[in-house]
Amino acid sequence: MIFDQLSRLGWIKIAKTGILWLVALFALGTPHWWVGMDGRYWYVSQIVTVTFVALAVLLALDSRSPWLVGLCLGMAICSRPNVIVTWPFLFAIAMQILKDRDKKIQPRPLVNWAIKSMIPIGLSVIGLLVYNYLRFHNIFDFGYATINGDANLVEAIHKYGMFGVHYIPKNLYVMFLKLPDILHDKPYLAPSINGISLFVTTPAFLYLIRRYEKKPWIIGAWMSVILSLILLAMYHNTGTAQFGYRYILDLIVPLMMLMAVTIKEKIPRLLLLLILLSIVFNEYGAYWFIKYLNG
Repeated sequence: MIFDQLSRLGWIKIAKTGILWLVALFALGTPHWWVGMDGRYWYVSQIVTVTFVALAVLLALDSRSPWLVGLCLGMAICSRPNVIVTWPFLFAIAMQILKDRDKKIQPRPLVNWAIKSMIPIGLSVIGLLVYNYLRFHNIFDFGYATINGDANLVEAIHKYGMFGVHYIPKNLYVMFLKLPDILHDKPYLAPSINGISLFVTTPAFLYLIRRYEKKPWIIGAWMSVILSLILLAMYHNTGTAQFGYRYILDLIVPLMMLMAVTIKEKIPRLLLLLILLSIVFNEYGAYWFIKYLNG
């Protein structure tokens, strides 16, 4: 639906077959595949987050009420608060639509859109903080301070907090550089439960490394992606337990839209190969992850 809206607006020139390949990439070639198979709440929260972010983007592309756009993003924030940085992308979509319609950017409609969309987001944030206070007597405590989990994780949170520059080197390493573990016996290579580079498990993301037009919505998409990566780089853990890097789902919607921009009509053979590899790797990852959880 999002790709159809992008095509209707004239923002992408991709053919229907290319859209189907991108849908297959999203569904089967990213962590969305195996995360959706697990019923534990921290995985369910990511699926809920992706769903509501996608709804917010779809409503924004369809020029629906900014109240509804903000409400959907607010629901996503209740599951994963860090996706609040998606708002600049939604605002940029509204800006692009107004610019395409009026041939210039009018400040008043944009300010009006921003205020209306931020009110439900603000109410969601307030509700979340009140919820934290009622449960933990601290509006900024999401339960991690008293979590009954991995001792090293709990110790790191108490020592460095939930977010901090201390976590950046490890997070960036896992996010972009971490390779499968090398074993002395067969199969010699094995996924790390702490995570693997997103470029290894979903090599199609390599196709994002290219030049883009300086359009408001594209700039907004990259702004949200970069802000998300900054927050994730400072987060207290890498996403354990996982196959690949599951936190990429927090920014998967703008990433998939940016990938659609790179395709002109027929999907390139190189990208097709990378998509097929991504699907194969994540098919194996889903099998491995379920097997790992069941011992």
